[in-house]
Amino acid sequence: MAYESLSKVMNPRREYDPITHCVAGGLAGAFAAGITTPLDVIKTLLQTRGMSQQAEIRNVRGIFEGAAIIKRQFGWKGFMRGWRPRIISTMPSTAICWSSYEMAKAYFKRTLREEHEAQISNL
Repeated sequence: MAYESLSKVMNPRREYDPITHCVAGGLAGAFAAGITTPLDVIKTLLQTRGMSQQAEIRNVRGIFEGAAIIKRQFGWKGFMRGWRPRIISTMPSTAICWSSYEMAKAYFKRTLREEHEAQISNL
């Protein structure tokens, strides 16, 4: 949704433009990484609970208990721990992913159009 919205604003004619696709992909990835960071923080707590020194964390049983521990120990800011590195590391991969997708889509559109034109000219 973020990618499509950004692409429409940056490229209203919907033409193949690698720079636009790259920038829109990177920004969309940053947005998605930022929005999902709280869940990632909870997931990390659950994955690393066996190594914790704190009995409360070692015995946590689910997402809601994990969220309650984070809120109690770190406050609301605790849910955003590590968001900057997560966004910075996500941006390049989503930029490459969306750019590759758009390049492949443009290639197949062009190939199909050329095949269609060749069929018409052979009639």
